[in-house]
Amino acid sequence: MTLVYLRRGILAGLLAGLLAGLFGFAFGEPVLDEAVALEEGSHAGGEHTEEVFGRGQQKAGLFLAMGLYGAAVGCVFGLLSAYFRGRVSARSEWVRSMGLAAAIFAGAVLSPFLKYPPNPPGVGTDPETLAARTAAYLAMVALSLLALFFAWRLARQLEGFAAYARHLLVGAFVLVAWALLSAVLPDAGSAGDAPAGLVWSFRLSSLGTQAVLWVVIGCVFGVLGERAEAREGRGVSNLAAEGGSR
Repeated sequence: MTLVYLRRGILAGLLAGLLAGLFGFAFGEPVLDEAVALEEGSHAGGEHTEEVFGRGQQKAGLFLAMGLYGAAVGCVFGLLSAYFRGRVSARSEWVRSMGLAAAIFAGAVLSPFLKYPPNPPGVGTDPETLAARTAAYLAMVALSLLALFFAWRLARQLEGFAAYARHLLVGAFVLVAWALLSAVLPDAGSAGDAPAGLVWSFRLSSLGTQAVLWVVIGCVFGVLGERAEAREGRGVSNLAAEGGSR
């Protein structure tokens, strides 16, 4: 069963990566071009470093990179789906898949985005603090996912409570955990003098690309799971019918 979920996740992730790459190409690349032009303009007259890959090559490689990234993420998603299959009750594979995708998006993307929103190239980047900022971002991702895992465990412990009470308690736990993480981890760096419209266009396009990735992974994985269950159900019905006719 794990191997089936793994193959299903890789397929869903590959398709999701390509569609997310298409979204990024349509909405993110124009903003990135503007940011690169702004960075080059600020360095006009100074030392110029030639890029290993030009913007044309970078755009062409976007789909390959997102496809590989999506397949890798889908592989992890498939393993997690196999783990939670017998531990999370759901009306269908579709509901379970979409719920897991939403939880991972919230922990690995949305929570870090609210604390450390991405900046365009050359904006708010201090090479001396790069390692510290990267470590803080990765810590936010890991701890946010860990908080969601404990929220799920808490929800299981509260199964005897009324639904509204359980939802309120789990929601409060998530909000308090996020507030504590935001207070403990260092603040994000300033975006400097970059135009606010450019910065937020880049941030929203980045968030949108990740949203497309996780929505498509959840949808495709869920559809494949529903079709597999339908085939298994038809197989059981056919066996029962054959047994009854003998």
